[in-house]
Amino acid sequence: MKIGIIGAGEVGLTYARPWSVAGHDIVLCDLKPSPRAQAFAAELGLSVSTVITEVVPACDVVVSCVFGTVSLAVAEQALRSMNRSTLFVDMTTADPSQIRIAAAHAAELGVAYVDVAILGAIALTHEKTNLLGAGVGIERVISLFTSVGAPLKVVDGGVAGDAAALKILRSVFTKGMEALTIECFMAAEKQGVTDKLHDALSDIDEASLRDFLGALIRTHVVHAPRRLKEVEEAERQLRAADMPVSVLPGVKALFQRTTDQIVANPPDASAPSLKEAFEWLFKANGISR
Repeated sequence: MKIGIIGAGEVGLTYARPWSVAGHDIVLCDLKPSPRAQAFAAELGLSVSTVITEVVPACDVVVSCVFGTVSLAVAEQALRSMNRSTLFVDMTTADPSQIRIAAAHAAELGVAYVDVAILGAIALTHEKTNLLGAGVGIERVISLFTSVGAPLKVVDGGVAGDAAALKILRSVFTKGMEALTIECFMAAEKQGVTDKLHDALSDIDEASLRDFLGALIRTHVVHAPRRLKEVEEAERQLRAADMPVSVLPGVKALFQRTTDQIVANPPDASAPSLKEAFEWLFKANGISR
């Protein structure tokens, strides 16, 4: 199989190696190939091009690994020169709406278009990094990646753009948790109670993540006023200990907002379901679903 990789950076080179070793014919394409990319190509005996339209017509698969800011322009340029039987794999960091525009263009041309989101640190885990995929032609993509040990999970019923959207939401959760963890555990380490804090948090392991997060959402719309007091006290104690406080003010603002909304419009149920909690939150924040 001939695979054209547009963008010879970290992502492109990461997958070029195992695919080449597996026997695929790899062509790298980059407007300005870096010395690293040129050395990589020389090592594996790969050809390097600087013109997309010279590469994609002869390819069975085209994989875009460019920056998100140029993703749509690159996709549209490539799609104009691709054969109908060619598969386009978008591994960029583009806005999901841009991916959906490109996928719609591909559909008009009869080209299969799959969005593949990278869910981990590819510089650390290389081709073993978890992937999430969605779009027309996903079966071919699964075969392409899993054949070299790259773990790819499919967004059930998803379309191109869904994987990128989920990656962004995942980042909201994981980066927020990372920031709060730093703030919390720096304070714990200063007080010499890091191990004890791990023990105090161990009950969270007793429930599934889905159940734990669901419980937070359901109870938040009822108990935010009481929890606001806990957040205020936590912030006071961290400041008294002369610790940096960046995350808690944002947490406090959210709890204050929910508290004000509860006073103005209390939830109908004292123990709302997850659906009822979401309905109240959207309505209280003036957001249409």
